[in-house]
Amino acid sequence: MIIVSKKKKQTMTIVILCVLLVAAGIGYYGAGVHQKKKAAKEAAQEDKEITLYSLKADDLVSMHVVSDKADMTYTKENGVWKDAKDNQYPIDQEKINDILDDVAEVKASKLVVTDPEDISQYQLDKPSYQIELKDRAGTTKTLTIGMESVAAEGYYAYCGNKNKIYAIPSNITDSLSYTKQEMMELPEQPDINASYVTAFKVTPSKGETFEAVYNKNRAQYKDYEGWDITPVYGKTMPGSASVLQNQFSGLASLSCKDGVTYKATSSDKKKYGLDKPSYVVDVSYYTVEGDSTDQNTTTDESKQKKTDHVYQFSVGKKDKSGDNYYVSIQGEKGIYRMSAETIDGIVAVTPMNMLCNTPHKTNVDTLQEITLTQNGKTHKIVMTKKEVKNAISEDNSKVYDYYVKLDGKSVDQETFRTTYQTVFGNLVYRRPISDKQKVTGNKSVGMITIKTDDRTLKLEFLPYDGVNFYRIKVDGQCHFLVDKNVADKVFEKLLASK
Repeated sequence: MIIVSKKKKQTMTIVILCVLLVAAGIGYYGAGVHQKKKAAKEAAQEDKEITLYSLKADDLVSMHVVSDKADMTYTKENGVWKDAKDNQYPIDQEKINDILDDVAEVKASKLVVTDPEDISQYQLDKPSYQIELKDRAGTTKTLTIGMESVAAEGYYAYCGNKNKIYAIPSNITDSLSYTKQEMMELPEQPDINASYVTAFKVTPSKGETFEAVYNKNRAQYKDYEGWDITPVYGKTMPGSASVLQNQFSGLASLSCKDGVTYKATSSDKKKYGLDKPSYVVDVSYYTVEGDSTDQNTTTDESKQKKTDHVYQFSVGKKDKSGDNYYVSIQGEKGIYRMSAETIDGIVAVTPMNMLCNTPHKTNVDTLQEITLTQNGKTHKIVMTKKEVKNAISEDNSKVYDYYVKLDGKSVDQETFRTTYQTVFGNLVYRRPISDKQKVTGNKSVGMITIKTDDRTLKLEFLPYDGVNFYRIKVDGQCHFLVDKNVADKVFEKLLASK
């Protein structure tokens, strides 16, 4: 009989317990690895896409799309998709291709349920979308789409029978939401660069027609910026190129949002306010072949191939939202919708704001003489120039020496140039003459006649309020005020030339 001491018994017990603990740990680790492998396998199966059907878009010959916005059937004839109910309806082929890209082949991210007891919980009893496709071989596929998953898995859908419900990507419905009007092929958007506009006219149903015409060679005010604007107090006046181009910038945003009807009747025009339009807008412009629309390019315009265009549209009523106008476009038979914000910006023309706001556009190099009459005395400034032989400027133009005389006495031409450009640059129209202001007299305060290479300009200053302003008469037309102090400086500074 072997007698084991108490101490040894305790040691053996500890060893046995350790062995059992290690064995339990190994078993637990093995079970954990198995569970992880099983979960990974299931996840991989879930991540694997399920193809519900796959058709070739080019082989499809008909497509029926139903949504809460439209019920449209399209058929393909000679490679062109048409409205099955009205083959004259102009279908936007790009949008058709958008739909085909989404539905010709559909893959699900997962199988949600097999043999569902109640498809209404997925809104498949009253589907959001339904698409039926048929190819040239006669194969037909129907996809029914219900509600979007709250778990962001996509939309619930089934293909053919209802025994399997899948989750399909949410973006598949983007192209299925077009209305019939949005599926209408729209007129091409005009490519209008504000710098290439040559004429602009707004004819309102009430009020005066505004017109701006550009012709650098034939414009009445060609020595200004080449723009004539009409009417300003019933007259043609010089327009500001920079202000007009800012006005024209909205033309680049002209585009139809969607179509209302592709073939408007007389009753359609009356319904949408186009029998008596609120505005008619005419734009003449040109495009340049290969133009990048980069305003900083220095390409010689005379060497560019230009194509002239005319674009006219009429503006009717606003739609119910107030965000769009109904419009018709010259050369098109339909009625369309355009952004009210864009149109309002284009037709909101204030002629006074379009003016070149200076009565004399200074270009000292073209000056020949100035005659100043003030306080019964007349003074004359004469500028002459002499070509510098064998000298060419950076732009390959001739180089001249300039000589200036005031009442027959020579003055420094550089100092005179600075004075001339400063005083006439500061002389700007401040505001229109008010009929309510009682003028302090009609005796001329002073007259300036400016003769340049291009024309002769006559300026006359008349009293107004006796404090702040003079009336200014430009070539016999008197409509605006100028600052009294600024006008006085014109005489003072020019006559002080040395």
